[in-house]
Amino acid sequence: MQGNCEEKRKIALTFKISLLFVSALCLPHSYAQDSPQWHLPEGVKARIGKGRINKIQYSPDGTRLAVASSIGIWLYDTAAHQEVALLAAQLSVQSVAFSPNGRTIASGSWDNAIQLWDVDTGNLRLTIDGAGSVNHVAFSPGGRILASAGEDGTIHLWDADTGEHLQSATGHTDSVKSVAFSPDGGTLASGSGDDTIRLWDTNNGN
Repeated sequence: MQGNCEEKRKIALTFKISLLFVSALCLPHSYAQDSPQWHLPEGVKARIGKGRINKIQYSPDGTRLAVASSIGIWLYDTAAHQEVALLAAQLSVQSVAFSPNGRTIASGSWDNAIQLWDVDTGNLRLTIDGAGSVNHVAFSPGGRILASAGEDGTIHLWDADTGEHLQSATGHTDSVKSVAFSPDGGTLASGSGDDTIRLWDTNNGN
């Protein structure tokens, strides 16, 4: 009787070990990798950590969390609490914003460009040059316009589909740190290091 019990315990233990092994093999490839080592620059053997965090934003449906860092944009699955991608964006990404439909991420940096990324594929969709040093980016409620807040105190509005420059708004005497659209998209609020908040008409830039 004791021998049969011991044999059953061994079989159960063997089954559990086998199950753990199979589970490990079936883990998604991206999870199994050492994520801090994704997209290493040429000649670099290792990266310690994931970079300095500058901004974070949830996707509209709450399934993704985008983290703007000093080495790119980290995308997290909010249910699994796991990294799913590192978008090799500009160095020192200062801001990220999801489009209202959640399919695009815009990133702003201090390298004179804004980048737009496809969330599903992780591919770079569009680069907008001439934006200056960008502190913050924000989509309009309809997703058609992208606003960028500049380190030089200038606010730019861009066509989010084509990257065409639509208009600029000037008046702040210090760097613009943040921008936000009103729910109807008709007004853009901006906050600056000059200790003021300004409200702009998005139709004419006044």
